[in-house]
Amino acid sequence: MYRLKQLVFIALLFSNITFSQRSADNLTTVDSLSILVKYKNDLKTLTKELTSSYTEQLLKVRAIFKWITDNIQYDYKYYNKYYYKGKEPAAYKCKNKKACEAKRIAWELKYVDKILRKKKAVCQGYSMLFKKMCEIAGLESEVIPGYIRTDYYQVGTLGKLDHAWNAIWIDSAYYLLDATWAAGTCGKDDDGKLLFFKKSFNNYYWLTPPSDFIRNHYPQNIKWTLLSDYSKDSFATNPYYLPSEIHNLELITPASGVITAEKGDTIQFVIRYNGYFNDLQINSNLFRNPDIWVVDDLSKRKKVRRLDTLAIKKQQYIKYKRDGDLYKFQYFISDHSLYYIDVLFDRQRVMRFKVNVKKES
Repeated sequence: MYRLKQLVFIALLFSNITFSQRSADNLTTVDSLSILVKYKNDLKTLTKELTSSYTEQLLKVRAIFKWITDNIQYDYKYYNKYYYKGKEPAAYKCKNKKACEAKRIAWELKYVDKILRKKKAVCQGYSMLFKKMCEIAGLESEVIPGYIRTDYYQVGTLGKLDHAWNAIWIDSAYYLLDATWAAGTCGKDDDGKLLFFKKSFNNYYWLTPPSDFIRNHYPQNIKWTLLSDYSKDSFATNPYYLPSEIHNLELITPASGVITAEKGDTIQFVIRYNGYFNDLQINSNLFRNPDIWVVDDLSKRKKVRRLDTLAIKKQQYIKYKRDGDLYKFQYFISDHSLYYIDVLFDRQRVMRFKVNVKKES
């Protein structure tokens, strides 16, 4: 009987591995075909051309998701005009429920049409277009407004309530995805104003596990965390993760991005990292490793970057132990005025922690 159970378990395991590989192969095929489809001024035609050849819901969703992320650019100028300034763009107005519903539908159709014509959108547009295309394809989807954490100084806070993403029902469960962040990245200045959009597909935001998604997304409606008992306070205490490395990082110890300690304590860090680095450093409000690069102006238009040999000598490095993909290191709290810790891999900040050092009695 035990032998039979072993064989059944092995067969199921092999089946799951084979299915996962087949799904990955299928998604690659869907991706290569969906980016060839052109918009011909009709959303229904576009959606059917993308999805009608697939019977699996997963593949229909992927075709829509991939087409949007490949064809719609983030409208950073629109963001700067409204959301950066804390304004809301004009939408529809109504006085009663019946009129509201009709006006909402008309406004959404007009808004989606504008996105498709200009091939630009902000998060509201990405999520609304995704939902509309899913409806046409017979798929159940929701637009999820919520908070996001994108900057290192937001540790300990909810971040901003100015983003939207989607939940999609596939077969028998809801999954989370963010077409906006999957489409690419934006550069911004020190004041948070966006400067450009760089198209770069990020598969991390495709059906992201809820426990990973919640590290920088928190919905207005708690049910869309898809987790049990995950509060706003839990979200606020997440550490900051460098967006380009979040898929490689997992915090094991400490349990939170907000650390409460006393002067004289030693903080034990354990971080799982699937990338590669040589040097580990820590910056804080007490000490910051100087930038090893300086920029010299040769003329009004020409600049050159060179290594600062003095800055190189002033670098401080943290000893660490590596065990597979686990990195273990320590930090000693020498002053009660410490209030943040940055973890750097090869001189790049990858994580930030907020530190609350108890005052001496």
